[in-house]
Amino acid sequence: MKRVLKYLIALVVIALAFFAVAWFYSTREVETYTSPLTPVEVVKPEVRSIKESYTVTGYIEAEAMVPVVPFVSGTITEYYAENDMSVKKDQVLAVIDTEPYELQVKQAEAAYLAYEATFERVAALYEKGAATKQNYDEVKAQRDAGKAQYELSQLQLSYCYVDSPVDGTILLSNGAVGSIGTSDSPIAVIANLDDLIVNVTVPEKYYHKINSNKDSLKINVVRKIGDEEDSTTATLVSVSPYIDPKTKTFKVKVRLTGDVSLFRPGMMVNVELIYNEEEVLSLPQSIKKLDGSVYIVKEDADGNYRAGYLELPTLLEDDYFFQVEDKYRDVEFIYRGQTMVLDGEIVNVIEGY
Repeated sequence: MKRVLKYLIALVVIALAFFAVAWFYSTREVETYTSPLTPVEVVKPEVRSIKESYTVTGYIEAEAMVPVVPFVSGTITEYYAENDMSVKKDQVLAVIDTEPYELQVKQAEAAYLAYEATFERVAALYEKGAATKQNYDEVKAQRDAGKAQYELSQLQLSYCYVDSPVDGTILLSNGAVGSIGTSDSPIAVIANLDDLIVNVTVPEKYYHKINSNKDSLKINVVRKIGDEEDSTTATLVSVSPYIDPKTKTFKVKVRLTGDVSLFRPGMMVNVELIYNEEEVLSLPQSIKKLDGSVYIVKEDADGNYRAGYLELPTLLEDDYFFQVEDKYRDVEFIYRGQTMVLDGEIVNVIEGY
């Protein structure tokens, strides 16, 4: 009997403990976890200048690069040309050994004077009827030939002084005292560094856009080296009238304007051809998701801000901004946090999260 009583007491204790635990959990306040709202920043469209353009790499060239070539051959006895030297038209850059040509002048002069003396005697006899017309014509022809040879020798002597044919800057000086100057090899190359051009090759798909807007085309020429950047403007010289069937490209030639003192032939530059530029309502390209869609923020009936998925039509755009229709002027677009929201999700609109 005592054993049964012990079992009953044990059962009662266990039951009381069970009910006590059940009562404790049923009366305890349960804490629930609510995930925070996704923070987003918003922006409204603004009026900006958007330009449609194509940028291509090219090399600076001088419009005219003039080789300085001696018209006579011989040893260079004097040489004044130096790289990057500014020269004027008719400035002497080199002298070819004059001695052989001076001797030619003396020889031609002596022959000419002899022919002249003979001509004068025959002419006097011809006037008196003592010489025939044939004799007169023969000595006159000899006199004229001798005179031409004498003048040619003088001209060749003057060619010993090699002059600059134009104003400009010496880009290349490849002569020296003691070297041989010939008409086959220039002793210097001169260019006008104030008249620089760039020839670029442009894909066929831009032909109509550039050719139809060539009267209003804006051109920027930029040279970058590391963090440094030199830029100037340019004007259109010509657009090729045909497309290369092999490369599907066409040629565009531009001339640098403005300050070109920092540009030299051979430099690589970027040429930006701007064929359309307008002031339009726009948004930054950075608000777009990878699929090109955007999200806006709308307030619902309960005062909550909800993200809304939106696809926009393609209008004018460049690398930084894109045009939106005027009906979106007062709409708030998510420009930070758009990759973490879903359509219809309640969001927390903040500034500078």
